[in-house]
Amino acid sequence: MANSSKTITLPKTLIKRKEGVVILPLEEYEKIKEDLEMLQSRRLVKEIEKARKEAKKGKVISLEELERKLNL
Repeated sequence: MANSSKTITLPKTLIKRKEGVVILPLEEYEKIKEDLEMLQSRRLVKEIEKARKEAKKGKVISLEELERKLNL
Protein backbone atom coordinates (compact mmCIF):
# COMPACT_ATOMS: atom_id res chain seq x y z
CA MET A 1 0.00 0.00 0.00
CA ALA A 2 1.47 3.36 -1.02
CA ASN A 3 1.99 5.87 1.76
CA SER A 4 0.88 9.37 0.75
CA SER A 5 -0.07 12.45 2.71
CA LYS A 6 -3.76 11.83 1.95
CA THR A 7 -3.76 8.22 3.13
CA ILE A 8 -4.11 6.96 6.68
CA THR A 9 -3.91 3.40 7.91
CA LEU A 10 -5.96 2.23 10.88
CA PRO A 11 -5.57 -1.14 12.60
CA LYS A 12 -8.53 -3.52 12.19
CA THR A 13 -9.04 -3.65 15.98
CA LEU A 14 -9.60 0.11 16.03
CA ILE A 15 -12.03 0.03 13.13
CA LYS A 16 -14.07 -2.83 14.63
CA ARG A 17 -14.82 -0.92 17.85
CA LYS A 18 -18.53 -0.43 18.39
CA GLU A 19 -18.02 3.15 19.64
CA GLY A 20 -16.67 4.33 16.31
CA VAL A 21 -13.61 6.33 15.30
CA VAL A 22 -13.14 10.06 14.88
CA ILE A 23 -10.42 11.56 12.73
CA LEU A 24 -9.55 15.20 13.36
CA PRO A 25 -6.88 17.62 12.21
CA LEU A 26 -4.11 17.75 14.83
CA GLU A 27 -4.85 21.40 15.66
CA GLU A 28 -8.51 20.60 16.40
CA TYR A 29 -7.51 17.59 18.52
CA GLU A 30 -5.11 19.71 20.60
CA LYS A 31 -7.85 22.29 21.18
CA ILE A 32 -10.30 19.64 22.38
CA LYS A 33 -7.62 18.00 24.53
CA GLU A 34 -6.82 21.33 26.23
CA ASP A 35 -10.52 21.94 26.89
CA LEU A 36 -10.91 18.49 28.47
CA GLU A 37 -7.82 18.97 30.63
CA MET A 38 -9.14 22.34 31.75
CA LEU A 39 -12.49 20.82 32.66
CA GLN A 40 -10.74 18.19 34.77
CA SER A 41 -9.33 20.88 37.03
CA ARG A 42 -11.19 20.56 40.35
CA ARG A 43 -10.87 24.27 41.09
CA LEU A 44 -12.26 25.22 37.72
CA VAL A 45 -15.11 22.69 38.00
CA LYS A 46 -16.11 24.19 41.36
CA GLU A 47 -16.00 27.71 39.92
CA ILE A 48 -18.14 26.65 36.96
CA GLU A 49 -20.68 24.97 39.27
CA LYS A 50 -20.81 28.06 41.47
CA ALA A 51 -21.24 30.35 38.46
CA ARG A 52 -24.07 28.18 37.12
CA LYS A 53 -25.86 28.28 40.48
CA GLU A 54 -25.47 32.05 40.63
CA ALA A 55 -26.70 32.35 37.03
CA LYS A 56 -29.85 30.48 37.98
CA LYS A 57 -30.40 32.99 40.78
CA GLY A 58 -29.95 35.83 38.33
CA LYS A 59 -26.88 37.27 40.07
CA VAL A 60 -24.88 39.67 37.91
CA ILE A 61 -21.24 40.47 38.59
CA SER A 62 -18.95 43.00 36.99
CA LEU A 63 -16.18 42.07 34.57
CA GLU A 64 -13.58 43.25 37.10
CA GLU A 65 -15.01 40.95 39.78
CA LEU A 66 -15.02 38.03 37.37
CA GLU A 67 -11.39 38.67 36.42
CA ARG A 68 -10.43 38.76 40.11
CA LYS A 69 -12.20 35.45 40.74
CA LEU A 70 -10.41 33.84 37.80
CA ASN A 71 -7.08 35.47 38.69
CA LEU A 72 -6.73 37.10 35.28
